[in-house]
Amino acid sequence: RTEGWQVRVIPDEIWGPLNIWAESRGEPFEGQVAVGFVVRERMRLRYFSDGTVLGTVWRPSQFSWTLASDKQREKVLSIDMDDASHATARRAWDLSGASDVLPPKTVLYHAASVNPRWASSNDVKFVKQIGHHLFYQVK
Repeated sequence: RTEGWQVRVIPDEIWGPLNIWAESRGEPFEGQVAVGFVVRERMRLRYFSDGTVLGTVWRPSQFSWTLASDKQREKVLSIDMDDASHATARRAWDLSGASDVLPPKTVLYHAASVNPRWASSNDVKFVKQIGHHLFYQVK
């Protein structure tokens, strides 16, 4: 039964900035643009993506904040859209579509504090560190 339940559909243009805010707030603006670029490249290449922002951001195990066990998930989903840091994330998202901050095929990144197994794979190439994130292209 769905009586009494309201389903709020959140449009794609909200998910990009939310992902940037969750993944890179506190990083340099260039790093926030880079996180948006990665989402857009994943969409373009359909790399762990169905081609939509929603289907990219919420692809299982791709972005830490979307994991049910992540402590910041609730905070991200209840953000005040008028918050200054969210406005910065929206600006970064808007600029990420026409950015040359990273080269094409840059679809992966991780925090410098971790060392995921895929980062040493022959299938990826390190591109650049921006702030606390390391970015990689697929070959």
